[in-house]
Amino acid sequence: MKSRFRFILTYLLGWTGWLALNRILFLWYQPQTSQLDSSTLLGVFAHGLRMDLSTAGYLTVLPALLITLLPNGPHRQLATTLRLLTFVELVLVTLIGVADLEVFRTWGFHLDITPLHYLKSPREAAASVASSPIFLLITVFLAQLLVGGYAFRRLIQWNVRRFQPVRKWVAIPALLIATVALIIPIRGGTQLAPMNVSAVYFSPTAFANYAAVTPQWNFIHSFLERNKFGNNPYTFFPKGQAKRALQTLYHPDTSHQSLLNTPRPNVIFIIWESFTAKSVAALNGRPGVTPEFEKLTREGLLFNQIYASGDRSEKGLIALLSGFPAQATASIMTLPSKSAKLPTLGQEMKKAGYQTAFYYGGETEFANIKSYLYHNQFDRIIAKSDFERKDWNSKWGAHDHIVYNRILSDLGKTKQPFFTTFFTLSSHEPFEVPMPTVFPGDDEESLFLNAMYYADRSMGEFITQARKQPWWSNTLIIITADHGHRLPVLASDKMRDFHIPMLWLGGALKTKPHRIDHIGSQTDLAATLLLQLRLDASAFRWSRDLLNPNNQPFAYFAFNNGFGVVQPNRHFVYDNISRRLIASEGAVHQQDIELGQAYEEESYQDFLDK
Repeated sequence: MKSRFRFILTYLLGWTGWLALNRILFLWYQPQTSQLDSSTLLGVFAHGLRMDLSTAGYLTVLPALLITLLPNGPHRQLATTLRLLTFVELVLVTLIGVADLEVFRTWGFHLDITPLHYLKSPREAAASVASSPIFLLITVFLAQLLVGGYAFRRLIQWNVRRFQPVRKWVAIPALLIATVALIIPIRGGTQLAPMNVSAVYFSPTAFANYAAVTPQWNFIHSFLERNKFGNNPYTFFPKGQAKRALQTLYHPDTSHQSLLNTPRPNVIFIIWESFTAKSVAALNGRPGVTPEFEKLTREGLLFNQIYASGDRSEKGLIALLSGFPAQATASIMTLPSKSAKLPTLGQEMKKAGYQTAFYYGGETEFANIKSYLYHNQFDRIIAKSDFERKDWNSKWGAHDHIVYNRILSDLGKTKQPFFTTFFTLSSHEPFEVPMPTVFPGDDEESLFLNAMYYADRSMGEFITQARKQPWWSNTLIIITADHGHRLPVLASDKMRDFHIPMLWLGGALKTKPHRIDHIGSQTDLAATLLLQLRLDASAFRWSRDLLNPNNQPFAYFAFNNGFGVVQPNRHFVYDNISRRLIASEGAVHQQDIELGQAYEEESYQDFLDK
């Protein structure tokens, strides 16, 4: 029995080692490798190991099942079958790896199914590879097959000849458990987020992160996802008509309104998990849930008609930091090859001379957040592993007040101007907070309200301490949500679930406290902030300046297979499946519906084109 367990383990490690050797070949082939220092190169292998193990886990499943189902199979036939199966896998692994060498050198991204589209045009495909070193690549391919075939043949023979007869009724269940256990390396461990590209990102240098990605894993993942996004399912109009319809939403600002007393203030951007307007009394929400925020609304600028672009955190982060609208049936953050083409506030602030940082108490691998954060080019990314376990809740990570304290400590040592973003998590399910209960009850709504109260108290304590810092007089603080929430249940109107607060305050504001009633979206934050800083916002094509009186009041939000539009004195919710309104209020006209359809069609096409 032990010899069979040993086979599964050594086979897994054999593939892991082979993939590591492939990474050496990749680094040798790519000219950018010369730009990496020794510590970064070590990081490439250390972080890439998880994805190598994941890929090796997939490659080990079939051989493990074979010896599980045939525990007493004749050694010679078993070894022959294993060698044949392994050789087929080796051919596929080597083919992908060698093709990836030239694909990455030429295009700058790992092999996915994109090159397969060229097979529809053989002549163009031949022209595309004409300049590639075909002879070298074929030589590398054959050499790998020879070396790999020999190595795996020896590994299989060495293990199989040590197999001793076993009792099937004991061996089969035990070996089946061992085979099922391969799910651990396949998903990259026991953490919340399964293996994804973000799991191996570790460096502000883009090439180092790409080098840590296992190309075979990347290709297989791309292939499995190939049918997820094809033609635009939200085509409502003849070509060009939707784009023309959206032009009515964008107008130049002829009288720019400046809110700041300094051209380069520090910016602290607090993205509050599930911060629904329904928890803010000043926005007709439930009283007593966020008393600290209520106080602050009387000290700053409260944008009281802002709506979340989507219904998930990764969609909200994209909307806020890239000004890109959420999609009904997709999330661009989960597709790094697409999200890497988005403009980001992190990049723009860095170019403007800001010291940038992103704080999150949880796992940045979740939903590929980490790859997107590196795309933002944040100077520092502080996440769950940077905090002690005693300060974590049972599921997500460090409590809000712990991260706020870390931010205060770090900002005292940070060169100004700084752009610091904090994505909170304590108000996320399961709503565990280190605070006595304020809203008694074990029901979900009571737990949610209690978590919101704690998040509010933590934020209030942070603002109190921030006022005492020397940088306060030169700082703008923006507080808003990643998305709304269905709780607390105040009404059946879906629009209320997307209504979120946004508050600007701090010593850098020169304007008196007041409310701004202009209807807008999360996507509008990017342009509004950049224009206040006198920076170019043209790359953020979907973002509109909330302070531009010429822009039409308008907010679009997307949910699973549907969207909604909010305009003055009216709003509606549209279902994509039945292609009809499922809710509306006010005098909604056909042109309003068509404007929403045009927005969905064009934004989804932009997503597909990325």
